[in-house]
Amino acid sequence: MWEEERGQNYYSLRVGATALERACTWLSVRDGAKATACSSKASVLHQRLDSFWMEGQGFYRSRLSGAPNKYLDISVVFAVIHAGGEGPLHGIRDLRILSTIQKLEALFDRDYAINHNRPKNLAPALGRYSGDVYFSGGAYYFSTLAAAEFYFRLAAECTSELARTYKERGDAFLETVRYYTPQSGELSEQFDQKTGAQSSAKKLAWSYASFITAVAARRALHGLPH
Repeated sequence: MWEEERGQNYYSLRVGATALERACTWLSVRDGAKATACSSKASVLHQRLDSFWMEGQGFYRSRLSGAPNKYLDISVVFAVIHAGGEGPLHGIRDLRILSTIQKLEALFDRDYAINHNRPKNLAPALGRYSGDVYFSGGAYYFSTLAAAEFYFRLAAECTSELARTYKERGDAFLETVRYYTPQSGELSEQFDQKTGAQSSAKKLAWSYASFITAVAARRALHGLPH
C-alpha cells in the first residue's frame, strides 16, 4: 500500500478478495464458469488472510515478510474500510481488527510526543507504523481519519450503548483532526509528531477524501445524536 517494498500484503489480498467477490456477482448471470472460478479464488485469499493473525501480539500483521516494525500498520484498517464485506472475519465486525486498531492507538499514544498529555476529548493522532522515517514520520491525517471512519462504521453494526461508545470514539478522532487543522482548513499529508505543524505533501487529496468518507460514515448512523 505504501509503495515501499514487494511482498504478501494484507491490504492487497483483502481488497483483491472483494474484487473477486464482486466479479462473481456480476458474472453469475453472464458466465457461470468464470463466476465459480472467481468465488473459488476469493475463498483462497480469505484463507490466506487468516495467516496474517499474530496470536501472541494480538493483531493482524500488514505483511508476511519484511521489517518487523512494519507488521503493526494502519494499512490493515484501511483494508477493511476499502474492501467492505459483511462477514465475521476480515471486515468491520472482526474483533481481531478491533484489537489491531487498539494496538495501533497504544503504539502511537506512546511514540508521538503530541499525544502525551493531550486533552481528554482527543484520541491519539495516528501514523502508519513504528519507526516511520518519511518526512516527520507522521502523524498522518488520513491515518487518524481512518480510525474515525472505522469506529463510525463499527457503531453502525452495533446497538444501544455499544454503538454510542464507538460513535464517541470516532468523534474523538475527528476532534484530533480538528485540533491540528489550521484556520485555512487545508490538510497536508502529515502533521508533525512532535510539534503538530503540517508537513510533507501540501493539500493532499487523500487527506480530504479520508475526511469525506469519515463524515459520510458518521452521517449514516441512525438513532444516535449528531
